[in-house]
Amino acid sequence: MELKHLMVPTDFSKFSDLAIRYASFLAKSFNARLTLLHVLTVSEVNALTSQPGNPWENVVEEFNNRMYEEFLDNTIDKEAITVNFEVAVGDPAEEIAKFAENNDVDMLVMGTHGRTGLASIFLGSVTVGVIKRTCVPVTVVKCFEALKE
Repeated sequence: MELKHLMVPTDFSKFSDLAIRYASFLAKSFNARLTLLHVLTVSEVNALTSQPGNPWENVVEEFNNRMYEEFLDNTIDKEAITVNFEVAVGDPAEEIAKFAENNDVDMLVMGTHGRTGLASIFLGSVTVGVIKRTCVPVTVVKCFEALKE
């Protein structure tokens, strides 16, 4: 298996941080490029762009900066990794799967909060939604220490 392009969907949570750490290690090990993707819902975009003086370009720049900071905070050998940042709009699971399929992503690395029991049946999760929508391999990263915080 050859890994050339890894992707981490991020919601800026501690679980996304763990996924970035893991994906950064893989990206360096396989000399693969890394994409961080943040998906905004339509209602989030409407709320953010309705503020005076805050056009869509400013919103994208803000989230790209947040992803860059998250990358820096969670990657040891930053210079060894080619990384890019993307912002999408829509249903998170759909947009993540679509981006992965349309951009030759070899593996998705995702964090999860590990819902179990009835909560997962009624609420679902972005991670499960992505797994159902794509043929791209998905590695789910979960750390007990992060769950205790």
